[in-house]
Amino acid sequence: MFGYVKPLSSELKVREFELYKSFYCGLCKTMGKKISSFSRIMLNYDMVFLTLLRIALTNTNENIENLAFRCKLKPTKKRNYIKSNESLLYSSCIAAVLSYYKYIDDINDTKNIFKKFFAKIFFPSSLFFSRMKKKAQRYYPEFDGLIKPALLKLSELEKNKCQSIDETASCFAELMKNILSFGLKTPEQIKISETIGWHLGRWLYIIDALDDFDKDLKKNRYNPFIEYYGDKNNLIKDIEIIEFSLTSSLNEINDAFSFLNTNTTVENSCVNPVVLNIINLGLCQQQEKILNKLR
Repeated sequence: MFGYVKPLSSELKVREFELYKSFYCGLCKTMGKKISSFSRIMLNYDMVFLTLLRIALTNTNENIENLAFRCKLKPTKKRNYIKSNESLLYSSCIAAVLSYYKYIDDINDTKNIFKKFFAKIFFPSSLFFSRMKKKAQRYYPEFDGLIKPALLKLSELEKNKCQSIDETASCFAELMKNILSFGLKTPEQIKISETIGWHLGRWLYIIDALDDFDKDLKKNRYNPFIEYYGDKNNLIKDIEIIEFSLTSSLNEINDAFSFLNTNTTVENSCVNPVVLNIINLGLCQQQEKILNKLR
């Protein structure tokens, strides 16, 4: 994933920020224990948000156990982490499978023949990434069938230089919708998770394409905004329309999560303040930062 889904830490209470860091460390430890030590380099903010959201949706506060440890990278001070639970394992496996297919897609798309030669001849499909995916499939064998078709469809659209921003963004939105709603049981959980997942996926794809616009233009790489607008001047003319579209998706995410909060049993979830901070402040900050860079 992309790394845009993070909190505005200055607006979190101390205990809330400590809880967020505990989940970050807990996810890192779960990935290392359940998948592989190599998988920890794939850790990002998006996967932490996925964990928090799953806990809020399923109301599994009782499975949160905060422990202390010494991180090998920063051993001078003890840190807290959330002990491995179902939500952390779920996010670890999603990260592993997504990382594998991203690696494959990057190798297939690269124009550097030396990278392709090294990856396919000396290190076919990357032993590390393949092992990560196999480990994840032991816990969630359904994930490969859930993720692979959507990413193949998206890859095909990108190879064909699709000019429709909505079509490519909707493809990734469907993937996120399926990922977030997977395994949920009640109609309410499924409806809310599908709404949040779809609009989050759409927002992520569009914001990432905007963030990479200058870089993709310089390196002559596919970007739906380059295919549609051609150059930056034309893009800037429609920047207010694009901003409105992105904000609409953020509003849909907020409305869906607010509907979840009308359930009094879920309202007391300890992760809710952090999730709301990410939705209402963190994502907005990222959006403003990227759009201001283009203006």
